[in-house]
Amino acid sequence: MVALDDIVISGIGCVTPIGIGREALLQSLLGGRIGTRVVFHASSTDRVLYGAPIHNFEGKDYVTPRKALKLMGRDVQLSYAAAHLAWEDALLSDSTIDPNRVGVVFGSEIIPTEVDEVISVVRSCSTGPNMDSSRWGSEFSKGIFPLWMLRYLPNMPPCHVAIAIDARGPNNTIAMEEVSGLLALSEAIGIMQRGDADMMVVGAIGSRVTPTRLAFRMPGLYLETEATLEPDTNHCRPFEIRRGGIVPSEASVVLIVERRRSAVARKARIYGQVRSVVSRFGKPQQHLAGSSVAIAQAATAAMRQAGVCAEDLACVSAQGYSQSALDQTEAEAISQFAPNTPVSAYSSYLGTAGAASSLLQLASAILATSSGQVLPISGFSQADPACPVQVCQRKQATQQNVLLQLGFTFHGAAAATIVEC
Repeated sequence: MVALDDIVISGIGCVTPIGIGREALLQSLLGGRIGTRVVFHASSTDRVLYGAPIHNFEGKDYVTPRKALKLMGRDVQLSYAAAHLAWEDALLSDSTIDPNRVGVVFGSEIIPTEVDEVISVVRSCSTGPNMDSSRWGSEFSKGIFPLWMLRYLPNMPPCHVAIAIDARGPNNTIAMEEVSGLLALSEAIGIMQRGDADMMVVGAIGSRVTPTRLAFRMPGLYLETEATLEPDTNHCRPFEIRRGGIVPSEASVVLIVERRRSAVARKARIYGQVRSVVSRFGKPQQHLAGSSVAIAQAATAAMRQAGVCAEDLACVSAQGYSQSALDQTEAEAISQFAPNTPVSAYSSYLGTAGAASSLLQLASAILATSSGQVLPISGFSQADPACPVQVCQRKQATQQNVLLQLGFTFHGAAAATIVEC
């Protein structure tokens, strides 16, 4: 068995609403930049939906060969780009490694179809405003790209990444909504501890701002306001009394996890050591509100396995949905195991990117903690009395180098990891 203290994070790559690449993300976080903006305006009701989309991204800047782009939907391109950036960050571009000892595991989810790809088929089935669904089968086969489905399978991100770097080791996809990224990290650590790989490319991808995902969002959970509100106001404020709901976003993040000796030999930067990753499941206290029991159990077990207590933590990096019931669930859990520890939530800058959210927030917390900072929840000013946690309200210097990252889903899954930076 490979000891946990021999497994380190040596590369971070990301494509986010506030920056592409590790340094761009860190500078945006330190500068208080947020990614929230209006993503849809319903003129009939004068209501708007907020989200945090990625702008100024071109897959062709990262994907090689270019012809591979036709087999990649946007989410796959984002994943490929994040992996490319992480690979470079870990100084692996010119390194010789055994491809049989390198694996890839991603957290992923249902990848939404881009409307432009199917709209011509819809029109061919329609007469005026009415669509004849009985014609869909025959028209679809004639009007759609033959390899269309391969662009949107959830396991395509790790497949394309593995092909690009010639990783012939274990390859898998975890689809567990917001905890997917942390579970992918857990699987990667387990693979390395068993001796089945010396390096794992651990990633996550999620997009909640496409037209199809916005159209089928869960009612009552996502932020929707009157159009008269300031469009640049940060409405994603976890644990704050004025919060209005989840701000959907999109992002991809990749961590290079490897044996310490190889990172040192290559003179790669070591961002941190994963001390523990734990997952639990519990029955939600109410419909779509998550389980405080599962969150508390996962965090407590992670701290116990890592041999740390709440006083050792620089911060708790919360999932931070910015939705009343979900925030109360998370706060109830945190109050049980870290009632006096500063709590931050990088979702206030980045929104909630589905399967990518927990791993993206972990990467953000690692970068902030490594720079000696605990960053505030952006826009926070008035605490919700139902959320009894020590919210970080201003940038704080810290001498602690251990952080706890949380992740949980509406349906009761929870995960927690301890990282020493």
